[in-house]
Amino acid sequence: MKNVPILLALAACVSAGPVFADPPRHAPAYGYDKKDHDDDRKKPKKAKHYTGKSGVVYVRDYGISSGRCNRDEIGAVIGGVTGAVIGGRVADREDRVVGMVVGGVLGAVLGHAIGDSMDDRDRACIGHSLELGRPGVPVVWRNSGHHYHFTPRGDARDGCRYATLVVDGRRPHEVLACPAGRGEWTFRRY
Repeated sequence: MKNVPILLALAACVSAGPVFADPPRHAPAYGYDKKDHDDDRKKPKKAKHYTGKSGVVYVRDYGISSGRCNRDEIGAVIGGVTGAVIGGRVADREDRVVGMVVGGVLGAVLGHAIGDSMDDRDRACIGHSLELGRPGVPVVWRNSGHHYHFTPRGDARDGCRYATLVVDGRRPHEVLACPAGRGEWTFRRY
């Protein structure tokens, strides 16, 4: 009698067969979700990059995609790049950090009063807007007493872009900006 419980337990273990853990028919299992893989969590996230009209890839847009140009950030970049040349070269052609308007035509096209009041940061805002701005979407910024409202409009021949510049709410200046190198733009009359 003492061995009866032991014999019953042994019989239960021997008679038990394998049990398959199939999912129910109303809820089939499809395997692991992507979130269940630990390897994906360890991979670094890719930084966002912005490809300009000239083909240059920029790490930052300096607010252009949101409709404003951050002059302070652009100024820090321009000031931080060593060997910057007044003609508008911010860095090597292969290592461009911000789009730029170059050349002396700016004053002739916009008028000397406006062209002379623009500094490197304003030219960089216009150049970066030409590189990354969407047609019809204005980009605005302020510069010590001046309010700029620059709107890239559409594409023209030879990679050029039409744009409108309004300074301090005055009459709009219709401009044609054309690429003058990788990330560099110059204005033409039309």
